[in-house]
Amino acid sequence: VLHHMNPGYAGRVELPDNLKAMFRPVTMIVPNLQQICEIMLYSEGFETARVLARKMVVLYKLAKEQCSKQPHYDFGLRALKSVLVMAGGLKRDPLNVQLGEDSVLMRALRDMNVPKFIFEDVPLFLGLIDDLFPGLECPRVQQPQLLAAVEAKLAEAEYKIRDKQVDKTIQLYETMQTRHTTMIVGPTGGGKSVVMFTLQRAQY
Repeated sequence: VLHHMNPGYAGRVELPDNLKAMFRPVTMIVPNLQQICEIMLYSEGFETARVLARKMVVLYKLAKEQCSKQPHYDFGLRALKSVLVMAGGLKRDPLNVQLGEDSVLMRALRDMNVPKFIFEDVPLFLGLIDDLFPGLECPRVQQPQLLAAVEAKLAEAEYKIRDKQVDKTIQLYETMQTRHTTMIVGPTGGGKSVVMFTLQRAQY
């Protein structure tokens, strides 16, 4: 029998001592995120992996400390790995051959994280990116055909076309291209269903 415990984790209860005595403990340690990022970046073809890995870990550490606490925020190894895989894909894309490695990683960090942030945390996270990647200008990948289709479907359903809602629909599409599963969270009346069904109709 394997019993997995996370002492101090929210919602978990400690085992009583008489039950603990029946199990043989195996201690786990926190992984070295910087070393893991560095190795993965090298494997994805980045030559400046050591410097970039340090920036990634610092960014996630600062974001975890300074952003608001939300149940869907994840700044752990799983989130880092998703960004690293996306960065590798962007680096191998012939359309990005002119971009430097720092620009490629910055784009992956921004495009993978901004969609999950609440409105108040977006400027804070973008400010952290600007501090760690000073002077870099890397515009988002444009989706002109999808943008036109989204606006057309919103107008067809007699909704007002709001730039932020259109952008959220594009962000949902981009997120679904890089993740196996996607969850839309937000308050009642926040537009979740509109975004989801608009994207569905815009793709057909």
